[in-house]
Amino acid sequence: MLTDTRGPARTLSPPAPVRPYARALGGPRRATEAVLLCLLALVVRLPSFHRPFWSPDEGYLATQAAMLRNGGHLYEDVVDRKPPLMPWLYEASFTIAGDGGLAAVRVAAVAALGVTAVLTARTAGHLLGAWAALPAGVLTVTASLALPAPDAMAATFEIFMLPATAAAVHFGVKGRFLPAGLAVAVAALTKQVGFAPLLPLLLLALSGPRRRRDTLALTLGAAAPVGICALTLGAHRFTFWVFLSSGPYTTSPPGAQVVAGRAGSGLACLLTAFAAVVLLLPLLPWRRRVHRVRAVRRGLGGTGPATESSRRTDRMLAGWMLASAAAVSVGWHFYGHYFLQLVPPAVLLALRVVDVSGRTASDGPAVLRRLVGRAGRAGTAWCVAACSLLAAAFWTAGAWQARPPQLEKSLAVAAAVREHSAPGQPVLVWGMHPETYWLSGRPPSSRYLTAGLLTNFSGGADVRRVGRAYAVPGTWSVFRRELAHTPPCVLVDDSTGTPYPLADYPELRTLLADGYQRVAEIDGARVYRRDSC
Repeated sequence: MLTDTRGPARTLSPPAPVRPYARALGGPRRATEAVLLCLLALVVRLPSFHRPFWSPDEGYLATQAAMLRNGGHLYEDVVDRKPPLMPWLYEASFTIAGDGGLAAVRVAAVAALGVTAVLTARTAGHLLGAWAALPAGVLTVTASLALPAPDAMAATFEIFMLPATAAAVHFGVKGRFLPAGLAVAVAALTKQVGFAPLLPLLLLALSGPRRRRDTLALTLGAAAPVGICALTLGAHRFTFWVFLSSGPYTTSPPGAQVVAGRAGSGLACLLTAFAAVVLLLPLLPWRRRVHRVRAVRRGLGGTGPATESSRRTDRMLAGWMLASAAAVSVGWHFYGHYFLQLVPPAVLLALRVVDVSGRTASDGPAVLRRLVGRAGRAGTAWCVAACSLLAAAFWTAGAWQARPPQLEKSLAVAAAVREHSAPGQPVLVWGMHPETYWLSGRPPSSRYLTAGLLTNFSGGADVRRVGRAYAVPGTWSVFRRELAHTPPCVLVDDSTGTPYPLADYPELRTLLADGYQRVAEIDGARVYRRDSC
C-alpha cells in the first residue's frame, strides 16, 4: 500500500499588510522629507543657472512670452504646436523678473522637480510602505540628471509636466479621482503627452468598487480644464494648433538607424540611474512563479486582499510605464528630454523590485541573497539611492562644464542683429534657432519663429519630407501677408547646409532682392540689413 510521504500541505501566506504611510510618518517628518528633496533638487539643478539658455525650446518659449507681454494673442499672432501653459509660465516669469534672463523660470524648474520628488515619495510610501518614501524622492531627483546636460537642465515642457503627472497618479492610488483628472489636464495643457497617466488611472478606476463614479470623476476632471482653455482661446485655433497641426511632424520619423540610436542612447542614460536595481533582478522569484500559480489553483492560499492589492499595484505601475513609453515614442523622434517622462514610473517600479526581492530573495547568487536579507528592504532601497546619488554628483559636475549646442553662434548672431537694428525693428530668422529673437531683444516679423513650421524640418527627421508641401497647413499664405505688411529690417539666413535653403523659396529670394545688403556672416549664418531701415 502506497502512502503519501509529502507531509501536510503548506499554505502560502500573503505578505504582511503595508502600514499606512500617513500613520508611519508624522506630519513633521513628512515636512522634513519635502524640504530635503527640494534642497536636493536645487543643488543638482544649480548648473542650469550657469548658461543663458540650454535649448532652442527655451528660446522659442522666451520669444513667445515677450510677444505675449507686448500684446500678442496666443494661437493668433503667437503660435506653436504646443498647449498654452508653458508660454503663460514664461510670460509670468518675465513679468516678475524681466525679459533679460531665465532666472525665474529656472527657479520654477527647481520647484517643479522638488514637487515631483515629493509626490513620488508619497506615492511610494502609500503603495509600498514608509521605508520606500525618501529613497523614491531621492531617486526621482537623481534620475532626472541622467540625460545629457542640455536635456536635463533645460526649463522646458517635460520638467514642468512631471509634477502634474506625479500628482495624477498620487491622487489616483488614494482613490481621489477628481483631483487626479484635474492633474492629468494640467499635464496635458503643458504638453499633449501629459495625457499618458489617464490610461492606467482609468484601469484603476474601473477595477475599483465605485467604477461609474470614479470613472466619471476622472473623465470630468481631465476634460473640463482642457475645454475651458479651448473656449477661452478660441476653440478652432486651440484645437488646430494643439491637436491637428502636428500631423506632418509626427509622420516624418528619422531613419531606422537614427531612431535606434536615439532610443538606445536615451534608455541607456536613464538606466544608469537604476544600475543597482539590475543586480536585484536575479533575486526575483522567477522560478517560483509557476509553483505559485499551481498553488493558487489548488487553493493553497495567495488569494487574500493583500495579494490582490499587490497585483493591482503592479498592474497600475506597469500601465503607467507602458503609457509613458508610448508617449515618448510618438513621432519616433526620441529627443533626450522626452525620456524625463519615464522617471517617476521607473522609480516606483525600481522600488517595487526592491520590495519583492527583499521579501523573497529566492533565486540568484547566495551571497547577494544574504546581503539583501541582512539589509532588508529599507537598507537595499538606500543602497540603490546612494549609488544613484554618487552618479548624480558626477552628472552635476559634468553639467557645470557642458555647453548647449551652438551657444557661441547664437550669442554672436544675436549681437550682430542688435548692432544692425534698432529696438523695436522687426527681424526674421530663417532657421531653427529662435533664441536669436530673445537674445537680441528684437521682435519677430512673423508669428512663425522657426523654419520648421514652414518646412516641417526637425533635427534628424526624414529629409525627404521637408519643404513647402509638408508645412503646417495654411502657414505660407499667412507668411506671405506678414512679409508684405511687416518686412524685416534684419534677415538672418541660417539655412546653409540644411534641406531648406533660402534660395529654394521664391518669397524669400524676392524679399532679399528688394534692398537688402549682407552686413555679417557668422559660422555660416548670413545677416542682411534692409537699406530703408
